[in-house]
Amino acid sequence: MTLPIGAPSEQTPRTPKFRARRISIDREKIGPVRAAMRHAELGEITGEVQDLSLHGVGVVFPARNGLSGLLLNGDRVEDLEVVAGSQLLYRGAATVRRISEEADRQVVGLEVDGDGLDLAELHRNGARQSFAQRWAQLELGVRYDRVTPEFKAFVADLRSKLEAAKLFLNGEERALEKEDQLTRRETLQQYLDEIRPRLMAEMESARAHLTSLVAQFDEPAHTLHRAYLRRHLVPLFSESPFMRRCFEKPLGYAGDYEMMNMLYRDHAEGETLFGKALNLYATSEMAAQANINRIEFLGAKIRRAVAESNSGRVRIASIGCGPAREIFALLSRAPELGAHLDVALIDQEERSIAYCERTLAPLARSTGVRVQFIRESVRKLITTKKLVAALGERDLIYSAGLFDYLSDRAFGALASALYGTLAPSGTLAIGNVAADNPSRWTMEYFSDWFLNHRSPADLLAHAAAFTPAPSRAEVEAEPTGVNLFLVVQR
Repeated sequence: MTLPIGAPSEQTPRTPKFRARRISIDREKIGPVRAAMRHAELGEITGEVQDLSLHGVGVVFPARNGLSGLLLNGDRVEDLEVVAGSQLLYRGAATVRRISEEADRQVVGLEVDGDGLDLAELHRNGARQSFAQRWAQLELGVRYDRVTPEFKAFVADLRSKLEAAKLFLNGEERALEKEDQLTRRETLQQYLDEIRPRLMAEMESARAHLTSLVAQFDEPAHTLHRAYLRRHLVPLFSESPFMRRCFEKPLGYAGDYEMMNMLYRDHAEGETLFGKALNLYATSEMAAQANINRIEFLGAKIRRAVAESNSGRVRIASIGCGPAREIFALLSRAPELGAHLDVALIDQEERSIAYCERTLAPLARSTGVRVQFIRESVRKLITTKKLVAALGERDLIYSAGLFDYLSDRAFGALASALYGTLAPSGTLAIGNVAADNPSRWTMEYFSDWFLNHRSPADLLAHAAAFTPAPSRAEVEAEPTGVNLFLVVQR
């Protein structure tokens, strides 16, 4: 569906935000604090710490030439060391949560793993502060006193319900141990069919309650409250294979090709009945359904491009292709389209490209589709001066989920580069999760999955910067309205 872009709604009074404490290095006169870390693509990088809290650190990096030093929201960094003078405050991994890009520097917010920074050590080194001041700051920084009572009650209630469900379902599963495999499988399926609507209703209620509690938090408050929730609920959530992969991020980021595969196959995965039930919930959230709907949405775009083409083959490129399930589904249902398609699949992950090769090579042989499997990073796509020379003109270029992870600066740079590779009258379709995504807080709190949400107006603003001006620019969406697509015709 196409979303109407209307005038801004009337402003409503702003709700006061709950603000968690962050320690400003300059204001507290603590002295220089430095951070060094290792990034899988950028290598060793260092910066000055601007501010920090128990679970997060803001690091300032000097601007690099062009965008060769691009960091992406959701990137993992390893071997992070935060050092004040000669005192080590943290050693471990962290995740990029926010990126503020300025003219001469880049401020990156990192959320650290585990129990967080050693703020006691930091305050002991604050020589200009009295012991009493240091003790008071320590209490504010390292304890969960600033977690709201309502949030604590919410976590306790949800934990109690999930633990009760786990205990009950484990008992039901044990009672079937002596049954034959067929009886056991059929009975467990009956149990899942019975529990699914009840669990969905319970978790939807939890989603609404969570949203009401955290929607007005600022970033430090979110960091504190997420850490509190995860301390109490991650062991339960991790029984869902989908949620466990979100937390563990074996490829360094959420939303990898295997997580997409989990959404497209049978959702009743898990080692226990409780795990299967929880996985049914996780893969049925609105944002998850929106991901599934992208297959039909993009398939329709490809069909239309073929129908409108006057040439022998329609030249298509998928940027951040993941498992390319839309191509697999399209050719499985309409193999006759293969003879009309020339497809370039581009992804930065080697295993994603290898998966596409395994699944699409047989279809290429049977349908005649031409497929190029290209492993390349987003950074390289942005910094390639003449992307059209490397990729060739394309009639349709689309990206289903990559732009969710890009800062505005990176979004604009990559979108402009891709627009420049379109053939005359070619179409660019860029997916991005909507700003009003109802699953946002459950994704961030329950699954450690962070995206850059954007409104239709945000997307159209990027299209307005394209040169030459597009002949058409509008925002469309898959049926849930959660996944938006900026659709631009050259």
